Amino acid sequence: MSGFIAIVNTDGNPVDPDLLGRLTSSLRFRGPDRLKVWSEGQVGLGHTLFKTTDEAEFEHMPSSLEGDVWITGMVRIDARQALINKLGLHSKIRLDHTPDSALILYAYRKWGEKCLEHLMGDFAFVLWDRSQQKLICAKDHFGTRQLCYAWVGSSFLVSNSLHCLQQHPAISRQLNDKAIGGFLLFGDHTWLDKKLTVYTDIETLLPAHVLLLNNGRTTVRKYWDIPRDIPIVRYQKEEDYIEAFREVFKEVVHDRLRTERIVLSMSGGMDSSSIAATLCDIQNDSGQKFTPKAVTVVYDKLHPCQEHYYADLVARRLGLPIEYIVGDEYPLFSKVLHTTRPLEIEQPSLWLDTLQRESMLGRVVLTGAAGDNLLNYPGSLRNLHKSNPCTFLLHMIRLRKQYGKMPGLGTGLLNKLHGWLAKDDGNLSVAYPYPSWLNAEFEMKMDLKEWWAEVWASQGSSSAFCSRASLLHDSLVKPNWCCDDIVMTSDFVLPEQRDPYLDTRVVEFVLSLPALPWLFNKDILRRAMAAKLPAEVIERPKTPLGMLQHSLLELPGSQWVDDWQSSPALLQYVDREKIPQLVGGSCDPAASYVNVRPLLLQRWLEGVGRY
Repeated sequence: MSGFIAIVNTDGNPVDPDLLGRLTSSLRFRGPDRLKVWSEGQVGLGHTLFKTTDEAEFEHMPSSLEGDVWITGMVRIDARQALINKLGLHSKIRLDHTPDSALILYAYRKWGEKCLEHLMGDFAFVLWDRSQQKLICAKDHFGTRQLCYAWVGSSFLVSNSLHCLQQHPAISRQLNDKAIGGFLLFGDHTWLDKKLTVYTDIETLLPAHVLLLNNGRTTVRKYWDIPRDIPIVRYQKEEDYIEAFREVFKEVVHDRLRTERIVLSMSGGMDSSSIAATLCDIQNDSGQKFTPKAVTVVYDKLHPCQEHYYADLVARRLGLPIEYIVGDEYPLFSKVLHTTRPLEIEQPSLWLDTLQRESMLGRVVLTGAAGDNLLNYPGSLRNLHKSNPCTFLLHMIRLRKQYGKMPGLGTGLLNKLHGWLAKDDGNLSVAYPYPSWLNAEFEMKMDLKEWWAEVWASQGSSSAFCSRASLLHDSLVKPNWCCDDIVMTSDFVLPEQRDPYLDTRVVEFVLSLPALPWLFNKDILRRAMAAKLPAEVIERPKTPLGMLQHSLLELPGSQWVDDWQSSPALLQYVDREKIPQLVGGSCDPAASYVNVRPLLLQRWLEGVGRY
């Protein structure tokens, strides 16, 4: 995945070419194919290229059309032909010779900052407008790409790599206490605040936001949100809904190909299998040559699952080569990784080996990670008032017969009942217990108890009749989908992940669907793929992997998880003596999930050299 850096000295001093060169060179692990820097007075841009599209052969960022506006970034633009038509360039440029960065420059030349309203895809980029002496930094709609920034005196730095920014000699490595507290309470601070990084000097830009630097000042604004006024579409025939979904889904998958070697991160579930089936359809219909290969992580003994069986059914049906990586062979916390923040990764060696294997098979990985979030059924009460009662009843009967369960009302009453039956800490219903091992001083300074209670109290508090757009916003925008800046450095270039479910076109289509029946149990996806995937996969219920960490703790040789020694750096956050026994103890899986976080933080501190 390509890397980039931008430096603007707001005091007017020229950019140090040696510094710009060093920071750009630190991005070689992101882009080994081409390195280029450009500077002019107070501005310097750098880029290291990782070719993931055919058109990238013509990519030479930092670049400009006429020398007035320059761009560097990591960009993949979708709906390229439609964009060129809107720009009026269909007869003037060759699409197969035009890199995505050039399309952004053309769009900026026509629409200025409003060009973001016309762009689709996965991107993080920086534009330097020489005539206006303005820097424009933008991030895609769902935050699939990273863009972080920092002030160093009068210098403003932007990059898609935390590692790159840390190479600047004046950027401190002081940890951000709020980010550490967020990890200890919830497992990942970005779930709550994506603006933060784990370092106090560096922040990130939120998804669907643009940052402007002008006259030494920065302003940030949102340029897009999930639409709230999309009318519900009403077709005469159910097949019309299914065919319309197939067309949209095929379009968004097709836009994410653009290279011959494609890797499918595939389970035996509906989301990733539907991407695989659609890719094969595209290949058969268009005659384009792809060499797709699937990779599936399976557990046969340690934490038995059925992914091997179902993924094999899909691969054989579609004629896909598939490789299985057996998770049973990887012990708990077997490797210390240097990541951009502490993370809940139970088997880091498995995670890294999977990425490395995917990178050997191809540079682009298609994943269906956001399928559950997109095709999220909002509850019957939110749709009843918009439906014909007889049709509504027929849908309920058909779904009950097909899936063996009735659609929920969406009132949250069952969750509330579970909370009443299992009250925790002041009548607050929670999925995981509050940590008992926090350092008292740190806990008080950061108001961790109040923060924790606030977050859990807000869960499930939405009204049964709140808008579908609001629900979809929480489901799609709150998670952190950025995978391109997790490992600080690596011996191999991480493959570029692309998720068709994170596309504004498919989001708008889903919002136009009557939620009943189409979103219950992913009915629209199952029926659209009924003739393409094995019946056993179509009928398979959602089967979460479950508490893998608890199974790993039961392995022989796991006693060290209770015997480790804490470092001084950890003790400012955690009281080591209060951490309960994890191996052979009485902790339930949910408690174990929380109580292992001090060890994860300790190992992260080791990885970043703070042991």
